[in-house]
Amino acid sequence: MSVYRHNGSPNWRFDFELGGYRFSGVTDVPKGRAKCEAEAFEKAERRKAVELVDAAKRENRAPLIFATSAERWWHEVGQYTKETDLEDALKWLTDQIGGKRGLHTICNDDVAKAVAARRTQLVKAGHDEKGKQLYRPISARTVNRTVVYLLRRIMLRARDKWNTVIFKMPEWSEHALKEKKRAIRELMIEEEDRIAAIEGSYAAVREFATITGLRLDEVLLAWTQVDFDNAVVRLIAKGDEPRIVPLSKRAYAILWGERGRHSEWVFTFVAKRTRTCPKTGQKYIKGQRYPITYWGLSTHRRRIWPKAGVKARWHDLRHTAGMRTVRATGSLKAAQRLLGHSDIATTSRFYVDALVDDVRDAMEVTGRHQAAKREAKEARETNEGPAKTAAEAEIARLKK
Repeated sequence: MSVYRHNGSPNWRFDFELGGYRFSGVTDVPKGRAKCEAEAFEKAERRKAVELVDAAKRENRAPLIFATSAERWWHEVGQYTKETDLEDALKWLTDQIGGKRGLHTICNDDVAKAVAARRTQLVKAGHDEKGKQLYRPISARTVNRTVVYLLRRIMLRARDKWNTVIFKMPEWSEHALKEKKRAIRELMIEEEDRIAAIEGSYAAVREFATITGLRLDEVLLAWTQVDFDNAVVRLIAKGDEPRIVPLSKRAYAILWGERGRHSEWVFTFVAKRTRTCPKTGQKYIKGQRYPITYWGLSTHRRRIWPKAGVKARWHDLRHTAGMRTVRATGSLKAAQRLLGHSDIATTSRFYVDALVDDVRDAMEVTGRHQAAKREAKEARETNEGPAKTAAEAEIARLKK
C-alpha cells in the first residue's frame, strides 16, 4: 500500500498511480494511529480514482505534459500580456517542474519546492557608489506571480479550455507568500523643482505624468491619441481597456507646446551626443530631436533623479497624482477616475491615507468635546451653576 508518514504532515499520507494518473493527498488518520487505518482510507480513495479514470477515458480526455502545456499557454495567452518577464519565468518553471512531467501529477509538494527554489534567487538592485552591481532577494510578489499564480493559470486553462484531466488542483492559497505592502511615495514640490532643474528635454513628459497619473507605458503618446478639440487623450489602459483621460489647462498647455517637434510622437528629446542604442540599433546624432522611448525614459529617470537627490520610481509620479487629488478634493471617487481603477477598493487601499485632514479635524473635535466634558464635571463638583450651563451648552453644540 502506498501510505506513509511525512515529517511536514500530522496525518498519514497516500500516493499511488492508476491508469497513468497520479493520486496523492492526506488521510484523516493521525500519524500516531495504526497504519491499517490509513490503508483503509487509501482503499476508499482508490475506488474513487477508478471511477474518475474510467470517466476520463469515456470522455476521451487525455493527459498532457508540462512542457507542452507551458508552450501552448504562452502562444494562446502569455505573449499577449504586458508582463515582460513571463517567457523567462515559463522556462524556469519548466526546468523546475520537469518538461516531461504529467500536468495531472503536479501536487502541493511540487509547488512548495518550486516556491522554495525561486526564493533563493537574487535580482539586480542597482549599483553602489563605486559602480559595483548590487543584488537583493527576489520579492514575495514576484515569487507568487511567476510561480504560484503562473502555474495556476496554466493548469486552470488546461482543465477548463483544453479538456485535460486534472483530478485535483494544488491548494494554491497555501503556497502564496505574504506580500509586503509598499508605502506610498509622494514626490514633494521641492523634489520636483530639483529634478526639473537638470532634466532638460524630459521635463514635459514628467510633469504631464504627474498631472494625469499615467503609467510609464501609457504616457508616451502618439499624436493620434490627442484630441485638442475635446481636451482629452485616448489610450488603451492596463487590462486592454479603452480609456479617455481629460486634460487640465496645464496638461493641455504641455501637449500644445510639443506640437511640430515630431510627426508621430508627442514627447521628444534632444540628443546630447552622437551614439547608437545597443538595444534598438537606433543611431542618435547630437543636437537632433528624437521620440522618447520606454527604455530611454527609464534610463533617464535612473540616472538623473539621484543626481537631484530624489530616490523614487517613475510609478511614484502616479502615486503623487493620486495623493494630491484625494487631498485636494477629499474624494476617493475622483482619484479612482483619474487613475482609471476599475474598483474603488484599489483606490482606497492605496490612497485613503491622503484623507489625513479629515482625521485631524475629527481629532480636534474629539479633543474639544473631552475638554468640555471635563469642564462640566468640574462645574458640577464645585456647584458653579453658570459654568455648568456654559460647559453643557458647548457639549451640545459640538454634538450637532
